[in-house]
Parts: sequence; C-alpha cells; structure tokens
Amino acid sequence: MKFQTTFTAIGVLLALAGAAANSQPADAAFPGNEAVRTVDGKRVVELPPLTPTAQRSVQGGAKMPPPSAGGEVFMIEASQGLMECRGPFFAVTGCVPSSLGKTKRPRLWTVKLGGVWEHCNSRVATRKCEPVSAGAPGAMGTVE
Repeated sequence: MKFQTTFTAIGVLLALAGAAANSQPADAAFPGNEAVRTVDGKRVVELPPLTPTAQRSVQGGAKMPPPSAGGEVFMIEASQGLMECRGPFFAVTGCVPSSLGKTKRPRLWTVKLGGVWEHCNSRVATRKCEPVSAGAPGAMGTVE
C-alpha cells in the first residue's frame, strides 16, 4: 500500500511540473507593460492599436507573412503568449510564437507604458522608447 501511495504522489508531482512548464507566464515579458493584466485569476491582454493603413489591410483580408528568419521583429504580448511579429501590430498571419531565449535577433517591444503605446528598443531600464503614434521606429531593436 505504501508503494502505491508513493507512486501516486510522484505521478501527481510530475503532472504538476509538466503543467507549469507548459503554461504561459501570468506577468508580462516586458517589465511594466500595462497591456498585460490579471483579472479574476486570468491573464488578460490588450493588443496595440492598428494604424489606419494596417486597419485597412487587416479588415480587407490581407495576410501578412510571418517574420523572416533572423530579421528584426516586434515583440507583442497576445492572448496566445509572447509573439514575434513582422509589423508593429498583431496579425494572426504575421506573428509567430516567441523564440526569446532560444534565438538571438533584433527585437523591438510594442508595449503600453504610462497609458501610452510605445515601441522600445530593449527591456532594460536604460531603454529608448518612442510613441507608436510616431510610426515604426527607424532604429534597430536590441539583439536579445
């Protein structure tokens, strides 16, 4: 009987470890990103606004290609988790799950800080950010 209890306890621990490893983090990948909140124990994400041009494309049914391998990406938090996007907005066809921590590439972060949507070149405290309303930034993101 003791063997069965021990075996069951080990099975439960392994199941919990597997579930934790496959779950999305509750917090934002970018420190202070106000677009990611926890409401009633659930992760709620606000997507960045579409530019008028992007809005016409998305509403017109245009499909954006995924980011090119090794090219610069916009990091955007979505309900699916952290995504790498070809453009400064979230589009299902133009974004893929993040390779952060696995692949080094230039990354710009589209985040909400102080109630304003910004493009930031890095997650570090000394980062440079520009309002999304100014358009896509001309500078490359930090390689991370």
